[in-house]
Amino acid sequence: MNKLIISALVVIIFSPHAIANSNFGSKNVTQLIFHDSGNLYVYFSGNTIHTESCDSKTTYVLPRDNVFFKEMYSGLLAAMHSGTKVNGWVNGCVNVWGKTKPRITRLDFKPKT
Repeated sequence: MNKLIISALVVIIFSPHAIANSNFGSKNVTQLIFHDSGNLYVYFSGNTIHTESCDSKTTYVLPRDNVFFKEMYSGLLAAMHSGTKVNGWVNGCVNVWGKTKPRITRLDFKPKT
């Protein structure tokens, strides 16, 4: 029983970033690139604040296999052209030809104020 409790505590203490999303803040979309890997590269304005430990912290990836790819791409495109800020989350890294980039998992679109 003690081993089970200790194992659970070790997992909780040493893996908080593996099980939680990381907020990248509220930003403007500056560029969208359909990469020949099949993924969408997304670039945002401002400083990087997420905590994912990918090789590139500024090139975000919306993977083609995301179940909401079409909706998220549509929202990103509209936000880029309207100047509306996007708030979102990343979780983990996507490996694109040996280099990792943060994986977009959630996008929040807020009206301009």
